[in-house]
Amino acid sequence: MRKINISNECRRDAEVAFGNISKRTKTVYKTISGSIGHSERRLKSTIETEPDALLQHFADSLPEALMAEDPEIDMEKAGLKLEGLRKVYLTPEKKVAYGVTLTEHLYHPDGTEKGTKPDSTVPSNIAIDGMPIRWTGKMIPKDKAMRTFVFKKSYQVRHVNGLTYDFLYDMAKKLDEQQVMMLVGGGQKGVSPLVMSNGGTPYRAFLEGRVDGDSYALILRLTHLELKSLPSKES
Repeated sequence: MRKINISNECRRDAEVAFGNISKRTKTVYKTISGSIGHSERRLKSTIETEPDALLQHFADSLPEALMAEDPEIDMEKAGLKLEGLRKVYLTPEKKVAYGVTLTEHLYHPDGTEKGTKPDSTVPSNIAIDGMPIRWTGKMIPKDKAMRTFVFKKSYQVRHVNGLTYDFLYDMAKKLDEQQVMMLVGGGQKGVSPLVMSNGGTPYRAFLEGRVDGDSYALILRLTHLELKSLPSKES
């Protein structure tokens, strides 16, 4: 289980654990004979057999070529087992591209593009030896948060000993009593979006607390999508 450094409203911090809330059920596939199946990656097609390449090569005679022969299938390569794959970028001429510069496209709520910016690798900011995740003091009612944000990921923050149990239980109790979620942030000032891994997506993060007797649940919810109403169009 991963570790995270988190602080409360009094700026006291502690090293605690966090992980996925639910575990996925492992599905086992079996054949009719009872043997256990397994997944493999197999080659479906090559660049030369892709639709765009076939249209460029055969032009208007493609239907006749498909009936007379099978240009959409490479009989020698189709079905080959794939291992040790690496991602590469191609030029419009289907050649390996070097020195690639990635660009991020930004969009308005109505789907129109509003601009671009160079894509950059964002370093993680939740390392336990760095600045702790802090409460920002900005609270939002729980029901409003659920209607306003699309939460992409959720992690349960867990204690690792008796002291951190009291520490996290107190945080969860305060949030549960007020039925609010607390915006938390990382970085030097404690207001930056959280980046869970190097090159990961920056997320706005909220803490949700639930308490039932001596039991508690402190949930870290991540979002990068806020629901906004579209501007009304004047008739």
